[in-house]
Amino acid sequence: MEPLTVKCGGHITLIFSIWKDARLARFQGSRGAGFNVIDGVEVTLEHTSTNQATSPRFLSHGSSLDEAPKGVEDGTLEVDVKAMDGTKIEHSLSLYTDLFEALRDSRLVKREDSFSLSVVLSLPVSQGFGMSAAGLVAVARAFHAHTRVGRDDQYLRIAHRIERLHSGGLGDVLGIAAGGIELRTEAGAPGSGGQAVGFEASQPVLLVWKPEEARHTSNYIDDQQWQQSISAAGEKAVRTLRLNDWGPNAWSDLMLQSRTFAQASKLMEEPARSALNSKVMDQLRALDLHSRVYVRLCMLGVSLAVLPRRLDEPLTANEVNTISQALQTLGLGVKATTIG
Repeated sequence: MEPLTVKCGGHITLIFSIWKDARLARFQGSRGAGFNVIDGVEVTLEHTSTNQATSPRFLSHGSSLDEAPKGVEDGTLEVDVKAMDGTKIEHSLSLYTDLFEALRDSRLVKREDSFSLSVVLSLPVSQGFGMSAAGLVAVARAFHAHTRVGRDDQYLRIAHRIERLHSGGLGDVLGIAAGGIELRTEAGAPGSGGQAVGFEASQPVLLVWKPEEARHTSNYIDDQQWQQSISAAGEKAVRTLRLNDWGPNAWSDLMLQSRTFAQASKLMEEPARSALNSKVMDQLRALDLHSRVYVRLCMLGVSLAVLPRRLDEPLTANEVNTISQALQTLGLGVKATTIG
């Protein structure tokens, strides 16, 4: 069989609350809101071999020379993960091997089959862009495309569970499943308690981050004080957003609530985030483009998104390029992408 290539874009959370105390990982997650982008992770899966059971040899009179056939040996998974700069990432290999084991345990992948897996990221890790979830979803869907066994939501539930076991993003898999600009109204995995709605809005946006800074989700969701301040602010924002229909007309409400959340949760008060936000806003004012955009924190990195003020007035290619070049001169990481 020819190698399979599957892409999954990243997911950016703007608002969230923490629901991680359920005994089963598929019921853990978050309520919140955010958006998906087209850039993220590309995986290539190749089926390399199938281990066969030992067949007995027989004499002419029917008696066996060998013992009874042994069980089929487990196949293997070779994984290669590359960051957006082409360097190898070793620390995330277990993310994909654990997913592979879970798919085999669920009988969605045959135990005797061996594969090679290439994972290439186009956004940085630990910056709030949902790279672990995007990688898991892309790999899970590549296996689904190979086996054609089961349903998409079965693979998504397993991807969600593995991310939770690795203390990764709470609601990224659910957000990816909803697509577009999404509102997560119930915490959990897709098809297993998690509920979300999304609407399409193909908008050019900019993702900006401080390269020398990174944050892991567990630093916040496992800290009692952060849990309290984040969840209180997140639940209040989601309650407000649920009052109206979720569609393009909700964009201004999402922008207002995401700013309020960043302040009420005290995440905006962290020095690294505050400094990044101020630096970007100053540059946008210097370019006289501050009235065209919103700038919002991406949870939970030292990163932010430059977003259009109105969905019916997208940023032009020239505006995107001007902002991108100006921010890069400040030593910031910048990626022009599209909501998808």
